[in-house]
Amino acid sequence: MKTRNFKEELLYAREHKYAVGAFNIFNYLSARAVIRAASALDLPVILQTSVTTVKKFGPNELGTMLRQLAWNAPVNVIIHLDHCTNVEIAKACIDSGWDSIMFDGSRLPLNENIAGCREVVSYAHRRGIMVEGELGKIGGVEDDIVVDAADATGADLDEAVYFARESGIDAFAPAIGTAHGVYKGTPHIDYKLVEELSKAIDTPLVVHGGTGLSDETFQRLISLGAAKINVSTAIKHAYIDSCQEYMAKNPDKLDPIDFDQFMNCSIKDTAMRHMSVFTANKI
Repeated sequence: MKTRNFKEELLYAREHKYAVGAFNIFNYLSARAVIRAASALDLPVILQTSVTTVKKFGPNELGTMLRQLAWNAPVNVIIHLDHCTNVEIAKACIDSGWDSIMFDGSRLPLNENIAGCREVVSYAHRRGIMVEGELGKIGGVEDDIVVDAADATGADLDEAVYFARESGIDAFAPAIGTAHGVYKGTPHIDYKLVEELSKAIDTPLVVHGGTGLSDETFQRLISLGAAKINVSTAIKHAYIDSCQEYMAKNPDKLDPIDFDQFMNCSIKDTAMRHMSVFTANKI
């Protein structure tokens, strides 16, 4: 059930002081579980796919599966490509039914990043598809993108404003001190940058590396203007950990449907916990 596009949904969320949860899914079961979570809370949701997942399934097959789930959902489900560094893969997903694309040119020099975003934006906007961009280097591992903590760099305010305006992107993921994967210690988040960017540009802001942040951190970022929060590692843990738990409790049970349902409930609960935090102060 489509009610708003990607950018409209994020602008609405920012206006009403909450963030849309964006969850990295990897198969039918995980996608369905996240949609069930959003449906139970009557909230919009973003299903994110990695480039690796796209390559494993193929853009047409994966796009068809996700579009069917989104179409039948009672809430707005947006299909989003996460951290794509390849323009041709981005275009293939646009042609296969994704609603939005993240072009990640954060490793490139500023003007090359802008040029890559502009190419994807030009192709996407002609087809009614939205684009997210990134500036700075977010630490950790996401798909095949690895950034050592020592190499992680935050976005500069002036460059960030310039990037957002010149690239034409519809959502902006600045590096603010969060990281992909599991945090080792407490992250040092640049709240001031989030606040200043929210005042300087109209482009909705995105927080990557949501797994492991405290409720207070989420709510502070949202209060400063974050409109989309990405969660990946927590969903993977829910899937793998529940698989191990089920096998430990039922070593001799041979019931694939019951097994799948157990994992489905674990992912649903994890997604619901995050969504509840992201909308705690919704107006």
